[in-house]
Amino acid sequence: MYFLFKQIYKILKKLFIINTLLILIISCGENTLIKESGKPQIDFVLPSEFAIGDTIEIYGTNFGDPSQYSFLVFGDTLKIPASKCLWWTISKIRVIVPKISTNKLYIIVDKDTSNVVKIKINIVPKIDTVEVPSGTFIMGSRDGLPDEQPEHEVVITSNLIVSKYEVNQRLFYQVMGYNPSLFKDYRLPVDSIEWSVALDFCNKLSEIYGLKPVYTFTGNNATWDTTANGWRLPTEAEWEYLCRAGSNSDYSGSNVVDHLGWYNQNSGLMPHPVGTKQPNAFGLYDLHGNVWEWCWDWYASNYYKNSPKINPKGPIEGSRRVARGGSYFDGNSFARSSNRFYLPEFLKQTGFRIVRNKQ
Repeated sequence: MYFLFKQIYKILKKLFIINTLLILIISCGENTLIKESGKPQIDFVLPSEFAIGDTIEIYGTNFGDPSQYSFLVFGDTLKIPASKCLWWTISKIRVIVPKISTNKLYIIVDKDTSNVVKIKINIVPKIDTVEVPSGTFIMGSRDGLPDEQPEHEVVITSNLIVSKYEVNQRLFYQVMGYNPSLFKDYRLPVDSIEWSVALDFCNKLSEIYGLKPVYTFTGNNATWDTTANGWRLPTEAEWEYLCRAGSNSDYSGSNVVDHLGWYNQNSGLMPHPVGTKQPNAFGLYDLHGNVWEWCWDWYASNYYKNSPKINPKGPIEGSRRVARGGSYFDGNSFARSSNRFYLPEFLKQTGFRIVRNKQ
């Protein structure tokens, strides 16, 4: 029995020694991190290109512990205290990009200043686009409502640069400086948009990108400069061409509306983040449901009976503009590729998508 206790004692003694050594090693490691010294050094910033309002991460060494003497500096004037950053550790800082135009960034820790790194801040977030080639398609529906008839051949002669998604609240806010949406979330499509506001957005976005604005306003009226290369709303014919993407069915792609969009039976009667359903064959999202999308055209119920074959742009006058695609609040029949709808100037379920001609 004595021998057994002696063996157990030896084992416990060894375990105690090992445990003590581990504690010392860990403690030394922690002390080393805390006491790490030297000038702060920025190695890289992710992502490499970003926009105002984005969250970025700065990686490097010797950033120190966050204190009242630690700052992230944009340009030469804007100092963001460590306490205002989302995250500050000895090797990584996370921060929301402020509204500033600059091309450099550095860090101050106590009396030490880091190296300066070059950065590129875009005024607006990157717009994901798809290039859609020109083509011919059959517009309208043989079995649809009277204003969808007759079916007729339409030719779209320009290659189009098209936003993959409906304009979301983040992009709209960065361009316009406000967010009118009923359901506020930067990932959602902007809603509650008037037709004239959508045009104003297109002009301002064009100016930001150095493109020639498309629209000119005279009072409540707008004219379209077809030679301009800026962003614009699609025509009704272009919208249906983009939506169908080579399909002649009610819903493009799989022809199953639940795979493609949000409508009143699957949406919970609220909009959803853009791009969460399947794309169509052109790689475009949310053309069926989510929010109505404004088009350029005036609405006329009998327009298809005499519309031109090549690049139709709608009647020369009217009382309401066309919107397409249905919404989270409406039934699936409104989300059909051929469905036409004439909206009042304001409807909370209305947003838009943007296009421009490839030059």
